Amino acid sequence: NAYTTPLVADQDGKETVLVWGAEHVTAHSTEDGAVRWSCGAFNPGRQSFWPAVASPVLVGEVLVVPTGRNDRNQPRLHGIRVGGRGDVTETHRLWLSEETGTFVPTPAAYRGKVYLLRDRGQVDCVEPASGRVLWQGELPRHRSSYYASPTIAGGLLYAVREDGVVFVARVEDGFELLAENDLGERAIASPVPLDGRLLLRGEEHLFCIAGPVGGS
Repeated sequence: NAYTTPLVADQDGKETVLVWGAEHVTAHSTEDGAVRWSCGAFNPGRQSFWPAVASPVLVGEVLVVPTGRNDRNQPRLHGIRVGGRGDVTETHRLWLSEETGTFVPTPAAYRGKVYLLRDRGQVDCVEPASGRVLWQGELPRHRSSYYASPTIAGGLLYAVREDGVVFVARVEDGFELLAENDLGERAIASPVPLDGRLLLRGEEHLFCIAGPVGGS
């Protein structure tokens, strides 16, 4: 099963759709849908109930692919080099980390790094080229989980917990929790920055957050 969102990228001057699902990453031509390349072996142990929920993120030529079951303490994170022709499983896999991973929230890419939010609130900053965890932080734990994907804007990470509490943390040079705000209703949608504002969708309302007029 796959619940991921495809990525559109330019590869070798051609528009390409990257799809993560069915235990393979496939690259498709936008002209006719033909498969340009594919990469597999994401579940070599043939474990059952191993769905793809979080979507991959592209940083330069490295596609960071979350898989595994972080909710069962079985995190997996893969790095593959995009491009090539045909089956690139043996040639384009760069690294596999069992130290970090995310099951539902899609990682955020920001200024050459990848930020993962785990379902219980742990935040990991990962180097895409090697898969090395640069630092780890922690958002407040609760009986509610984190299902929304994190968003980073202006060096600040915005994370929404299922019970409707929104957290703001500085993440450019390590982790520092700055604020938390309660929407007052359940929320699982990812925050969206737009024209200096932040859009947050709860179960019943759409919220628009902005600073004072004039920036004072």
